[in-house]
Amino acid sequence: MTEEPGRGCASCALVVVQLAVVAVTFVRAYLEEYFTLDADSAPGPVGPYVVTLGVVAGVAAVAGIIAGVRGSGAVAYGQALVVVVTLIAMAVTNAMGDSAHEEHRRRECYDSPAAPGCADVR
Repeated sequence: MTEEPGRGCASCALVVVQLAVVAVTFVRAYLEEYFTLDADSAPGPVGPYVVTLGVVAGVAAVAGIIAGVRGSGAVAYGQALVVVVTLIAMAVTNAMGDSAHEEHRRRECYDSPAAPGCADVR
């Protein structure tokens, strides 16, 4: 079975848009965690960014399954690539958030070692 003309262009565009959303979301999470003008501010939560990435992975998984059922192997492989890249971005974003929050907690504990939750930093 051959694919219809124009479908390859649409599937490439879908992959490009999905990867652009992943890149923009990851960069926004990185900037929020590590760049601030206020040195005393706590890093923001990464949960909303991880959820956004999860939605992209879910949409790509569903699109890949549908493409596989319909016999569009190239589209299915493209969507599988998006799912893998998105899952990696989700793991890195979560680890980045944990690291930024731990760094912030350590800075606060060095400023006031008697604060609650600072017993393990001394």
